[in-house]
Amino acid sequence: MKALIVSDNHGDQKILKDIQDQFAKQVDVLIHCGDSELPNDSTEMTHFQAVKGNNDWGLNYPPQLTLTVKDVKFLVVHGDRDLVNYSLTPLMLKAQSLGVQVVCYGHTHQLAVSMDAGTLFINPGSISLPLGEYSRIGGTFAIVGITKKQFVVDYYNRNCSPISELHFEFNRS
Repeated sequence: MKALIVSDNHGDQKILKDIQDQFAKQVDVLIHCGDSELPNDSTEMTHFQAVKGNNDWGLNYPPQLTLTVKDVKFLVVHGDRDLVNYSLTPLMLKAQSLGVQVVCYGHTHQLAVSMDAGTLFINPGSISLPLGEYSRIGGTFAIVGITKKQFVVDYYNRNCSPISELHFEFNRS
């Protein structure tokens, strides 16, 4: 199964449309980790499983959601309420208590991926306002391929092209 994960587009409608036009039929689920700044009934957001970010004032998204897609359980949060700027420990504890296999979060505007105790933690970075080491790319999102044995993570740029240096494989325990 494949999941496309994006976050922090901050009102940039065109990039969400471009991503969906390119990948919607190639993945099993579209996940948005918050700060879309777009109503959930907007054309750009209707196909995303999305959560509320700290800039989504007055928008009707849940603060977190769990979903199961093809026997893979996901936790989706923005991250501001989970203190992701400081540590992933709160998310790790939440993931453990919920029994999820994949945790998707945003907020930091910096891409990140790691594996802890059999759970994949992934931040797709900000698609519109990136920060950190990879900000030179100009914005990123991720596609995660999941099999019984492995998580395969590929990051993409705003042109919907894969970034070869940002390919990761993790064995599932």
